[in-house]
Amino acid sequence: MRLVDADVLSYALLEDHVATPYSRPLILKALRGELEVYVLDTTLLEAYNTLFWYYRVRPREAVLRKLEVVARGLTVLGASTSGVRLALEENVPLGDAFLVATALERRIPVVVSNDSHVRRLAERYGLICENPIPEDVRRAMSRPWESGEHT
Repeated sequence: MRLVDADVLSYALLEDHVATPYSRPLILKALRGELEVYVLDTTLLEAYNTLFWYYRVRPREAVLRKLEVVARGLTVLGASTSGVRLALEENVPLGDAFLVATALERRIPVVVSNDSHVRRLAERYGLICENPIPEDVRRAMSRPWESGEHT
């Protein structure tokens, strides 16, 4: 059982991102029923905003078709409202707190994320944080002018 964050989902849905080869297999396995993977309703919204506004995937219909496949193929959960309290207490972004709070509430032991806030919260609250993106790729992503990726 895994709960996937918006960044990992976004990388999986991009066509030519340096992290796509590491994120997409997880989503494809889940869509084939080989892994039990969940996404939050808020994660779909975050992924939409990331793909459309940050990565400029166009047309809008292309973004929505990708997200529709995920929404129909994976189990979509409502975000736990206790995420608001967690974000306030831990001083982390609300999306990250929603992810961890929902994992705790639903007893999902693994969160899949490349976010340092999620990793820190997961460790603090006894969850496992998996990052499918290798360290060298993460370093390249932190320096986008060197990675050559723009889509």
